[in-house]
Amino acid sequence: MYENLHQLRKPDRFRPWLHSIVRNAVNSHHRRRAVQLRLEETFYPEPAAHTEEEIKHVVRAALRILSAEHRQVIAHHYFKGYSYAETADLLNLTVETVRGRLRRARLKLKGELHKMSDIQTQTTELDRADMDALKKVIGFVSDDEKRPILQGVCLDTGGRATATNGHIMIIRTLKNLSELAAPIVLGPWSDIQLPEQATLKIAEETAEIQSNGTTLQVPLIEGPYVKYEQVIPQEDPSMRVSIPSALLSHALNLLQDFMEARHPESDTWQYRPRVDLHLSPLTQTITFLTSRDTGYAREDNGKSQYLHDAKDDDSPGGIADWIFQVPLNAKFETSSEDTLRFAVNFAYLKQILHALDFEDSGEITMEFREQGKAIILRTPLNAEWLALLMPIRLKSKD
Repeated sequence: MYENLHQLRKPDRFRPWLHSIVRNAVNSHHRRRAVQLRLEETFYPEPAAHTEEEIKHVVRAALRILSAEHRQVIAHHYFKGYSYAETADLLNLTVETVRGRLRRARLKLKGELHKMSDIQTQTTELDRADMDALKKVIGFVSDDEKRPILQGVCLDTGGRATATNGHIMIIRTLKNLSELAAPIVLGPWSDIQLPEQATLKIAEETAEIQSNGTTLQVPLIEGPYVKYEQVIPQEDPSMRVSIPSALLSHALNLLQDFMEARHPESDTWQYRPRVDLHLSPLTQTITFLTSRDTGYAREDNGKSQYLHDAKDDDSPGGIADWIFQVPLNAKFETSSEDTLRFAVNFAYLKQILHALDFEDSGEITMEFREQGKAIILRTPLNAEWLALLMPIRLKSKD
């Protein structure tokens, strides 16, 4: 505004003139946003407003004397920052039940805290399966230095391990951490090579991973983790598709040769390994599709333009037009006969399937809701494992 003040011809029009500058700047900012949808549009990781000072590290040890029901409400309300109503909704309780359990849990904790002054470390043996799950979850942490909480893995009550980079989220369980009384966030994990099995010691400010005489120090990240449980939809999906793992693995291998290898980079176009999914309940097929133009975008006068929309045929490398698709037979659960279309990041999809051990399962189930909502992937290996994948935003003409 200051730099262009000389352009204001009518001083009495200053306010609407300023408003137009702000509006244009905001619109320009949103046009430049990446089309990859983010989970933050669904959850809000604000810190809890009313965490009590007494619920600190020593309380983690004291919580183990509580019943599982009381530990749940303490963990949800004080450590995760959920309100009474949110806690009640997540645990399928009434608000009054939550209030009552919190009151009884606090009273019991106050009677035990004086005994706990020398108990500050929780030790757990993590076997190969637990360490393998932890390694796979770590692969989903964010590298965003502005949001350090997302650089960590949340180890939650019941042994649940969760990580997200904002676009994808994974949940696995570590069976030997099932007695964890309160959630903690460990990280960052850069340059940390985990052993195949180890002893995990959780202290006040760090966790130690000990194996074969070596000790790795992993900091505890302060603050509540994102409210990931609210991201998981509770309503039934509009379409649930089950795909045999062997067929899906074969399709991904075929598609791999048509991703980066057939999409050269250029000075003009940037490529993201996008694959389109066509879901047809009538034919009971899910088709994975990519083409010469799929996945390319560039900035054009502050707007994101897709190669599909380019007026001139200036595809990178001058490659001839082509399309490749892999239809798979699948089992559909839906009341609709309409074909749905989604677009996903191919690299993210492969990462999720690997993290869910889909090679060892008979099938993978994908749950679809409306455009812009997370796609949920599940495996029959464990009902508690799941992954959320945010789709790539499709325009109407796509």
